[in-house]
Order: sequence, then C-alpha cells, then structure tokens
Amino acid sequence: MAMPSRTAWRLTLAVLLAAVIPLFASILIARMLVSNVSAQLYNPRVGQELERSLELYQELARSMKSGMRYQADAIAAQEGLRAAAMLNHKPSIDQELTELFPTHDNLVQLAVTDADGNIIVERKRPKPVDETKELALEVRRPLSDKEDGPMLLAVFVTSKARFDEKDQMAQTVNIYRQVEASMAEVERAALYTFAVLLAITMIAAVALGTLLSRSVTRRIGQLAQTTQAVGAGDLTVRVPVEGNDEITGLARAFNRMLTEVQRSRARIEFLQRMGTWQEMARRLAHEIKNPLTPIQLAVEEVHARYRGDDEAFRGLLETTHGIVTEEVGTLRRLVTEFSAFARLPRAELAEYDVCTFLREQKEHMVLFSDDESGILRTDADLLEKAVDVSWQVPEGPIGTFMDRQMMHRVLVNLVRNAAQAVSVSQSGRGRVKVRLREVDGDWVTLEVDDDGAGIREDLRESIFDPYVTTKADGTGLGLSIVKKIVMEHGGTVEAQQSDWGGARMVIWLPRAGSTASFAARDRERTSQHPGITMG
Repeated sequence: MAMPSRTAWRLTLAVLLAAVIPLFASILIARMLVSNVSAQLYNPRVGQELERSLELYQELARSMKSGMRYQADAIAAQEGLRAAAMLNHKPSIDQELTELFPTHDNLVQLAVTDADGNIIVERKRPKPVDETKELALEVRRPLSDKEDGPMLLAVFVTSKARFDEKDQMAQTVNIYRQVEASMAEVERAALYTFAVLLAITMIAAVALGTLLSRSVTRRIGQLAQTTQAVGAGDLTVRVPVEGNDEITGLARAFNRMLTEVQRSRARIEFLQRMGTWQEMARRLAHEIKNPLTPIQLAVEEVHARYRGDDEAFRGLLETTHGIVTEEVGTLRRLVTEFSAFARLPRAELAEYDVCTFLREQKEHMVLFSDDESGILRTDADLLEKAVDVSWQVPEGPIGTFMDRQMMHRVLVNLVRNAAQAVSVSQSGRGRVKVRLREVDGDWVTLEVDDDGAGIREDLRESIFDPYVTTKADGTGLGLSIVKKIVMEHGGTVEAQQSDWGGARMVIWLPRAGSTASFAARDRERTSQHPGITMG
C-alpha cells in the first residue's frame, strides 16, 4: 500500500484540527461549567442547612405529638371524670365528657373504656377523620390506680401536610447526600465520556480527512503524471475529468490546453510538410514543363514528315503520335495542378457569417465544371444527373474569420470528391449532404457526407497528405489543399464514416471571438508582416 503524500497528510491534519480543536474547547468549557455548578449546588453549607431544616420538621412533629399526649394527660387528671369512671356512673361520665370535648379543637373522639377496651361512654366529632388531609393520634390514659380500672381514650388529629413536608424534606436530604456522594464518580464518568468522544472524533476526522484527501491527491497526482508525460513530449495523454470543483475545472482547462497545443503542433508540422511539398511541386512543374513542348513538337514533326508507303510503320507512327499527344496533355494537366499547388496563397481572414456564406454557395456554386475543376463538360453532366446535393444550414448568424474565396475552393473540392465517390460506387442516384452544426460557444463543424464506398479506416489519417489518393487518376493534392486552407483558418479537418455508410469530411472552424480564431488571425497577420510580433 502506497504511503499517503504530503498533501494527503496536510489535508488530513487540517480536517483533524478543524474537528478536534472546537470539540476540545467545548469539553474544557463543559467540564468547567459542571465543576462550577457542582461547587455551587453541592456546597457543605447547603447540606447543613438542609439537615437543620429536616431537624426542625422532626422537632415540630415531636412537639405536636407531645402536645396531644399532654392534653390527654390533662383530661385524664380531671377529678370529676376519674370519680365518675371509678363509680362507672354513665350519666356522670357523659356529663364530664360533654364538658371536656369542646375545650380541645383537635379532638375527634373522647371516650371512657373498661380494662378490655370496651367503650362505656364516648363523644365524637360529627365529621370522620379525612385520611387524605389529616393524621390521627390515639392516646390511652388510666383513670384509676388499678390495673384493671377504666381507661381514657383520646383521638387527636392534625394536618397531614406538615408531616408530608417532613417526609419530603427527609427524602430531599437523602437524595442530596446520595448525589453529593456520587458527584466525584459523575465527574470521573463525564471525563471518561469526554475522552471517548474525543478519541472517536479524532478517528472519524482522520478517516474523513484520509477519504477526502485521497480524492483530491489522486486527481492532483493524475494531473502531475499527465504534466510529466507532456513534458516528455506525449501530447495524446489527457487528465481524467471527474467531480465538480476547482480541480475539475483545472483538469478541463489543462485538457483544452493540450488539445490546442496538439492542434498547433500538428498544424505547424503539416504546414512545414506542405511548404516542402510545395517547393518540390514547383521544381517538378518546372522540370517537367520544359521538355514537354520539344517532345510534342518532335513527335508531330516526325509524324508530319513521313512520306513513305509502309502502312505498318505509318500505323505505328499514328499510334505513337496519339499516345504521346495524350500523355503530354496529361502531363500538362499535372504540371498545371503542381503549379497551382505550389502557388497556393495564404488565407486572408475577415469576419463573415458562415450561414450566409453557405447559402450563397448553394445558390451560385458551379459544383462540377469550371475552369479549374479538371472535369470535362460531359463528365460534369453525368455527375449532376447521378447525385443529389442537399444543404442543412442554420438560420444564424454564426460569425467566423474566413477567406471566402479559399473556403469556396475547400467546399467545392469536398463536394466534388463526394459526388465522384458516389458515382463510382453505385449505379443509382447518389446522395451528398452539406451540413453546418454548432458544437459549442467556440466551434462549429462543416460536414460533407456521401453514401459512396467510404474511406478505409487505415487511410483516414494519411488521406490528407500530398500525393495520397484513392482515385485511379487523382494526384492526391485536393485534400492536402483543403487541409492547408482549413488549418490557416485555425481549424482542423478529419475523415469519418457517414450515417449512410459512406465518407464524411468534418471541418472544425473556430467561431469569431474564440481563442482559436484570434490565434489564426495573429498567424495570418504575422505571415503578412514577418517583422511584427503579435502580443
């Protein structure tokens, strides 16, 4: 497994710090808050005060019970009640109880019983004891000195709320002491929890940082490898484009730059080769043209001066004269093409609407016969009858920098080649289509399709080189001229297969205002004024 790069480590560390620093600060603040709250809430003085409050409640409860017992003792000490109870004289007992009962507000029952607890006489409050609001205290006191003598039964009540408050206070004090005792453990558990949370966060941050940095560093690494390959001279490599961020934009821009550099290098190499071929064509035209006239004159003179009667020789002479005349004519046409190729001018670019240009070509172009076509009138008639040419041109406008005369030559050359390929490959009526398409904001394509035999895949690159042709009588200069003109316009041309199965010639032209169009104009101005360097 490869070690992470420095960039990966830095990105991982950045993610880790971004996650841990705020968490660590939060943990410190939370721990300080917990400690402060604990120190304020669980103060020893607070505990002491709670204990004192509980003691007060307990003292109050004891005092209330003592008061009730004291009242019972006071009632049991009444001499009249004791005498009546000892005599077991019920009317007297009833009279005594009737006098004593109203004098105590908290009495709910006052009775005299025998030793076994059987009630002799009693007085009760009309309303029974409400156990939800009152607590009852039963007190028994002897009314004589005898063990089996009569007894006083007094039942007192008090508010239940006071005793409930005592119980609640006791429960509160108990809870307070338990929490106070466990506070140290709580702080240790909180510290442990914070430590575990910090560790989990660090692990998650490292994992997330590694994952994020892997995507970034992988694409940066691909960009670096591609840059090294370009530095070694390989312009065919491309950076994989993935994602939707700044690195993706950089990859697209880098690929566009490579495409432009590759096109520029191919353009320069091709134009250099074309310059060499043009110079060779000029010399060949000069070397071939000079002896043609003497050869033709010599043969014609021999043919004209022979006065002999040898029919066989005369026939041979006639045949020789015809062959020489025909071949000299072929050589003259070849010399004419060489000369035209050698004198091919550079494009003079001006901004023009390519849609308008194509509509004008559709109306006025002489496709199959003119002074430079090399096609005989009879052959032109046959082509026009054998081929249907259709045009697909957008409404426009679409601005491009072009030399209209030279682009006319390009278009005528491609349409003628397509028409000738169709007429050769089939006996029925063929189809040729000229179509202009908008690719994007920088490029348009001009396509010429036919339904002929097409171009073999192994020839689609070399078909544009000089003297490479698939025609039996072709010179192989037409497509070379096309490519040279297109490259001077800042574009490219390539051979493909059409939707009909035949050949498709695709010309890429830069739109006016694009980088490629400005570069083409700079080259054109520099070629016209070699001493000027375009900034």
